[in-house]
Amino acid sequence: MKERTTSVRIIGLGLLGITACGAPDPSAEVASDTTREHEAAVPSFTMQVHFHSTSTDTSGMEADLRIIERKLGRLDAGIRNELTIAQVRYYSFTDSTCTVVDTSQLWSGALVVHSCIVEEVRALFEELERDTFPVAKVVPINRYGLNADSTGWNDAASMEDNNTSAFNYRSKPTSTEASKHAQGIAIDINPRLNPMVRVDEAGTVVEPSNGQYRPGTPGTLDRAFTTHYLAGRGWSWGGRWPRPQDHQHIEKSRGSCPHMRFTLE
Repeated sequence: MKERTTSVRIIGLGLLGITACGAPDPSAEVASDTTREHEAAVPSFTMQVHFHSTSTDTSGMEADLRIIERKLGRLDAGIRNELTIAQVRYYSFTDSTCTVVDTSQLWSGALVVHSCIVEEVRALFEELERDTFPVAKVVPINRYGLNADSTGWNDAASMEDNNTSAFNYRSKPTSTEASKHAQGIAIDINPRLNPMVRVDEAGTVVEPSNGQYRPGTPGTLDRAFTTHYLAGRGWSWGGRWPRPQDHQHIEKSRGSCPHMRFTLE
């Protein structure tokens, strides 16, 4: 069965049951190949697919966006009108320790991205699934609510929950420049396993605070990941930045997008 694609201007439904590292939750929704064909393709051996989120989990995102725009200004129409749901599939972990990959079942989640990269995102996650690279969970950022000053969705809460997310209309955490997440062309993967590390006047800061980077363990990003999965797609990895080292962050760094009216180099 071929997965159907859906482009939306942010629609939604209530959050499904999830656990800290994407392990099975009794309250989480489980779908068969007949009842949820439109959300995720099911392998020929009829492995059931569990859902951390679907396109309907973006409910309320449009209303939230209007609140954020009062603080940050109007989001460019070339982004706003091109936000698309990529329903991706992945293996997760056996429990909250995030140390053992669970290959007995597949999970699916909704990533909100710009239409310019949606096919690349789907292809990337198909490769990650093929190689059983684990992803703790994928839940749209709006399910974590707005941050305290309403200048974006609560990225800190999402990171602490080890959630993989993409679009978030916000500035960079270390500057006032627009984040690639605000353009829908960046993804944070397994933040607790791939924390951002920066140094300021107070010393070394790790975000999320419960994060620990141990390269080589399941679900971590490193130079080998960059070479194997990203280089050929024109994507780059924040772990190679001199400061901060944002190990969870990958972004589209080369290519053209007519909707956003610029070329990345």
